[in-house]
Amino acid sequence: MSLQRYLCSQLVALRNSSAESGVSLTVNLEEIWTTGAVLESEEPVKEGEGVEIRCGTAFFAGRIVQLEPHELGWRLEVEFSPMTPWSQEKFRPRHFLDVSKLR
Repeated sequence: MSLQRYLCSQLVALRNSSAESGVSLTVNLEEIWTTGAVLESEEPVKEGEGVEIRCGTAFFAGRIVQLEPHELGWRLEVEFSPMTPWSQEKFRPRHFLDVSKLR
């Protein structure tokens, strides 16, 4: 599997997979690769927490592996479950840039 990261920008729904309330946050998808993604959120999420990312019919399950605060909110890194890897065929964000093609 390729670990090539792609820059992107698209609003997606992020839900705590163990939340009983079913509350989801709208977050911005910033980067994506086969086994994970980077998201920007205005709300904090606990590191180590299981989450679900949804956009249209695309669904990815995973967990927060890194959380960094910054002046506009939080930068979250999600590691996808091996059962829900990302591929361009499965989901291609609207704003998508393969930086390897710029060279």
